[in-house]
Amino acid sequence: MNAVFVGRALAPEAERNARVTSWALETFHSRLGLVIQRLANRPFLVGDQFTAADISVSYALLLGLRTSNYTPASVERAYLARTTTRSAYARAMEICQATKAWAEGSPTL
Repeated sequence: MNAVFVGRALAPEAERNARVTSWALETFHSRLGLVIQRLANRPFLVGDQFTAADISVSYALLLGLRTSNYTPASVERAYLARTTTRSAYARAMEICQATKAWAEGSPTL
């Protein structure tokens, strides 16, 4: 999702939406299918416990949502609700006020 955001929003105008940006978005959606499969019958990617994998995937999903490059469906929305309502997430957002402010001004779940 980082490459999609850069390719669509930060690259020079003449380079926006280059083939590599489309490829990055296609790759994101391909991997998203795997995430959705994993979440079909478990609350987190590895099972019942939150792991570093959930941090990584949540970041990508939230970046896509907050930059309007991706709209989560119900499975992903429920997953993001689980990951972002954790007390550790709230503490992290309090520590980084710039990220908190950016998130509050972005599209939400």
